[in-house]
Amino acid sequence: MSPQTALVITGATVHTLDPAHPAATAVAVSGGLITAVGTDAEIRALAGPGTEELDGRGLTVTPGLVDSHQHPLMGIAQSRGLDLMDAHDLDTVLARLRAEADRLGPDDWVVAHGVQYNAFGARPLHRSLIDEAVGGRPAFLWMVDGHTALLSSGGLRRAGISGEREFADSSRIVVEDDGTPTGELHELQAVLLGQAAVPAPTTEEFAARLKELFAAQNRTGITGVHILDFMPGTDDVLRLLDSRDELTVRTLLAPWCLPGSTDATVELIARLREHSGRLWRTGAVKLFVDGAVDGGGAWLCHADHLGQNDRSLWRDPEAYRAAVATFTALGLPCFTHAIGDEGVAYALQAYADAGKPAGGGRHRIEHIEVLHDEHVARFAELDVVASMNPTHMDWTLPDGNDNWSRRVGLEHAGQAWRYADILAAGGQVALASDWPIAPYDPREVMAGAVLRRPVGQTGRAPHLPGQALTPLQALRGYTAGAAYGAGEEAVAGRIAPGLRADLTVFAGDPLNCPADELPRLPVAATVVDGRVVHRAGV
Repeated sequence: MSPQTALVITGATVHTLDPAHPAATAVAVSGGLITAVGTDAEIRALAGPGTEELDGRGLTVTPGLVDSHQHPLMGIAQSRGLDLMDAHDLDTVLARLRAEADRLGPDDWVVAHGVQYNAFGARPLHRSLIDEAVGGRPAFLWMVDGHTALLSSGGLRRAGISGEREFADSSRIVVEDDGTPTGELHELQAVLLGQAAVPAPTTEEFAARLKELFAAQNRTGITGVHILDFMPGTDDVLRLLDSRDELTVRTLLAPWCLPGSTDATVELIARLREHSGRLWRTGAVKLFVDGAVDGGGAWLCHADHLGQNDRSLWRDPEAYRAAVATFTALGLPCFTHAIGDEGVAYALQAYADAGKPAGGGRHRIEHIEVLHDEHVARFAELDVVASMNPTHMDWTLPDGNDNWSRRVGLEHAGQAWRYADILAAGGQVALASDWPIAPYDPREVMAGAVLRRPVGQTGRAPHLPGQALTPLQALRGYTAGAAYGAGEEAVAGRIAPGLRADLTVFAGDPLNCPADELPRLPVAATVVDGRVVHRAGV
């Protein structure tokens, strides 16, 4: 008997995702680590007077679910306003904006996020479409992909935007023929310029909201997230929660390096790596090689029907390659946002030229919405992880009559979200939500990977059903695949002695649950670093 054993779970179905020992019924935990995996009798023998015992009858234990791509503080900043994700036409958008404006003061910002391009139909984004609805107030509407925003006339004035500006990347303030801004801010550096004018929460406010957000994510089974951005004060918020022992999600920070900021990012990461906490660390850098399809900023192999989506976000793509080489030499894996097939190909070649990070780990590519046949096998050949977002497919329509499909074109739409092909070629796939761009519930994301259509829409045709994952492959994407994508496969992603005690406990078996019902499968408990941070009826 070991008095050090803190927690035992017995009588459960345990999917270890450990090839050497794939199934068990019981697990023992101590000191934040898994100490034993085996039969009920073996594990009960390790329990002592102070051991917490969890009756696992009817429950299924998996490695802790990790979301490999999130923007939590960005989402918190956005969530103070309207969520327009479910507003599918302009009349609905305007009605919601009017209602929001009516409850605000005359000088308050009207803030909205999740705004659908499809809601505008063929209309170009323009401040005149929303000025009346917001009653002359400053307004900031963040489009659903996060790469475009729309400001009202009042918002442009408050942000001090009166005409075009030069950015280090291909971001732009869209203007009319006479140079007057339309209100559309295209790509991140322009979007962030507008967003900076919206009053931000304080560090204490951010910390309180992040604590609530992570508790909500714990209730969906999430034990870890990778934050791929650097909102101002991110490290202060993480440090504050960690110091109070209120950080309930293990966090990997990958600050972004926007074009023109390589030297500044090197300095930032050097500072951040000196101050990692018990449950958070800085372990990678996020880069962008292109933008998003819906706003015309992706890098496809040929232009779309509007003459867009055909170039890198970097004015000089060679500067991106140089940045990859710089960070690789410093021992930092690069996580590159690449959506178009040409962008993906360029990032893969940059990784091939730079080699593997000197400090271990491996490079990743984020999103990969379009992938050409000849580049599928390169993920395995170069040991580059594909970090993908199945629920982003929900914005496309089976008949192709949506903004993304029209811009991509028929040929490219047939090469979309090819995670099954990458796995079949021997590559590694990590799954993620990209919250707040899409909901963070991992059960919904895993279901989307299996269904290739929105959960619950049983009458809707799947998008390229041959790319569907099995339930086990989807689970791996949130566990072993996520660990591999963080260079943590030796310490996480499986249930085995000596690995982190980050566990998700379902009230049922996610591998034997119909995919449409998976988002409703209860999470009975969530364990992070050996501590139960969520429990429901156990």
